[in-house]
Amino acid sequence: MPFKKADIVGAYTPEQLHMLQQAYDEVCNILGRCPTSDENKDVLARAVINIYKSGEKDPQNIAKLISEIEEYLF
Repeated sequence: MPFKKADIVGAYTPEQLHMLQQAYDEVCNILGRCPTSDENKDVLARAVINIYKSGEKDPQNIAKLISEIEEYLF
């Protein structure tokens, strides 16, 4: 999973990582993408982190926002 990389793990608490993972899994579900093998998984993970950093903490809202802007990410 994208949130197991060393630069991510050291920057967030386990609870935050869990929430980020939930948001990532939900956006993959909404978009019909495989969370482990999609070629754009790192782009999606970075989008989750950026929205989280902007202040949105709800995984469902993060996933919804990304699904609305998907066409601009790739």
